[in-house]
Amino acid sequence: MAKYKELEIKVVGKAVSPTKTKVKAGNYEIIMDKLGGEAPSPIEYVIAALVGCINIVGHMVAKDMGFEIKNLEIEVTGIFNPAKFMGQNGDRAGFKSIKAIVKVDADVDEETLKEWLKRVEERCPVSDNLANPTPTEVVVKKV
Repeated sequence: MAKYKELEIKVVGKAVSPTKTKVKAGNYEIIMDKLGGEAPSPIEYVIAALVGCINIVGHMVAKDMGFEIKNLEIEVTGIFNPAKFMGQNGDRAGFKSIKAIVKVDADVDEETLKEWLKRVEERCPVSDNLANPTPTEVVVKKV
């Protein structure tokens, strides 16, 4: 079994306007905007990341379990109340809940798919970060 070491993953963002942000992630650029703006919003990227992670991990786990996924569709819905974000009283600034519906076409029975999904959830880094507290530190530096 391979031994893995911790990786440091860094992205760097720069404000393009009061609502738009350009983020450099590896060799890629991601543009973010406000909800309903000209690009996906940061909060949409959060649930989009879950979709991407379930896809990648889902195919890895299927291979480990000895079956092939013919088609995979993931729909993620988050319930978000913008009150706190907008400076008003509110429960929290983030999602109140997130639900993923995973539709799989594979030549396996329902029990195998249930076990597959359990393993996917255990191994998906994005799902883990959303479901569990992660120590987060935000530091300000004057430039």
